[in-house]
Amino acid sequence: MPSPKKIVKPADLPVRATHSQVVTVSGGMLVFVAGMTSRSEKDASPVHPGDMRAQIRQVCQNIGRALKSVGGDFSDVVKTTTFTTNVAEYHRVADERFKYFTRDLPTSALIGVKELSHPDLMVEIEVMAVIPAKGPKR
Repeated sequence: MPSPKKIVKPADLPVRATHSQVVTVSGGMLVFVAGMTSRSEKDASPVHPGDMRAQIRQVCQNIGRALKSVGGDFSDVVKTTTFTTNVAEYHRVADERFKYFTRDLPTSALIGVKELSHPDLMVEIEVMAVIPAKGPKR
């Protein structure tokens, strides 16, 4: 079944290796995933304080669980918004994100913030996804 997501590469915009500039969607179920942080799936306590790479990994694992709950996966994501308390450190370890977002990268925004909901949290990512109209993936 074809994906409802199409990556558009406008000739008059620069190509970015970190994200797509434009994504269109036709059909499918629109899914909004709340901002995920580096919290344990067992008790929601913050995990990996001070380790941005490990926090990105935990955040992506949590996003993966959320997407799976509605029959989706990372290939269905069309938009991410990332909030971080340390933009330079995020860029240093951002390759961790690409272990999850591997192809047809979503549009993306990165926003530096003073703090997140807990002092040990360094990164929060929310996503929008579109699951193909013919039903969840198997």
